Amino acid sequence: MQHSYEMMYIVRPDVDEETLQATREKVAQTIKANKGEITDTDDMGKRRFAYEINHYREGYYTVVNFQADAEVIDELDYTIRINDNILRHLIINVDEKK
Repeated sequence: MQHSYEMMYIVRPDVDEETLQATREKVAQTIKANKGEITDTDDMGKRRFAYEINHYREGYYTVVNFQADAEVIDELDYTIRINDNILRHLIINVDEKK
């Protein structure tokens, strides 16, 4: 059964535009490769942090809404954790919040 998820992740501010797009594409490909469907993507641009994260004061925020099976979350978590360009991420099951 597919669930609705919302994921927010922050990419390092010192990456070039090409690397930023490649990172976003890798996340999208991971969702699609595991039979997930992206319903909305919001590239929020560079924002300043409330506090320093890994010696950075700002980062590129991206929010992705998608439908997928629960198994895709483990794969997505792994893909993001091995990517050095992503500073933080959070995945929320929107179905459970309702």
